[in-house]
Amino acid sequence: MEGDITAGNLYELLERQHYTCVLSGRQLEPDTAALDHVVPLSRGGKHELPNVQWLDKEINQMKGQNTNDEFIALCNIVVERAKSRGQIAR
Repeated sequence: MEGDITAGNLYELLERQHYTCVLSGRQLEPDTAALDHVVPLSRGGKHELPNVQWLDKEINQMKGQNTNDEFIALCNIVVERAKSRGQIAR
C-alpha cells in the first residue's frame, strides 16, 4: 500500500529528499536524522507515508507539535525581530 510505513518506504523517502532535511536543507546522517509527522499525531495527523518527512533532529525538536507552516511562520517572526534589532543583516 502507498500509505504504509515500512523500512523500504522510509529509505525511499530519504532518497527522494536527497538525504537532506525538508525544512533546513541540512545534510542528514544516521545520527542526525529524525522522522517527523508533517501534521503531528497530536493534532490529528495520520501515521502514514504521505504525512511523514525526514528532518534534522535539532530542527525536529524546535518544530515540536507545530505543522510545517506554523513552524516556518514562527521562524519568520524570529528573523524579522532579529533584523529589526540589528542582530542579523537585512
